[in-house]
Amino acid sequence: MAASAARQHETRALLRAHLKAASGYRHLTRHCPICYRLQRLAMEPSAPGPTRTPGPAAPPPTAEDRGPTAE
Repeated sequence: MAASAARQHETRALLRAHLKAASGYRHLTRHCPICYRLQRLAMEPSAPGPTRTPGPAAPPPTAEDRGPTAE
């Protein structure tokens, strides 16, 4: 999880650096392929963590567990 957060932080830093460098050149963010790709990378959800294997299933409740029934 820390690696994906570091990658996302680095991507955002690259985007900020690119925008700062290009700001003096009438840079149009919406037409820039570099900005587009960096924004897509920065907005990606982080990679899913390790999957957990399910433990043993709980037994179904019995009549005693349910309590009295209204009849």
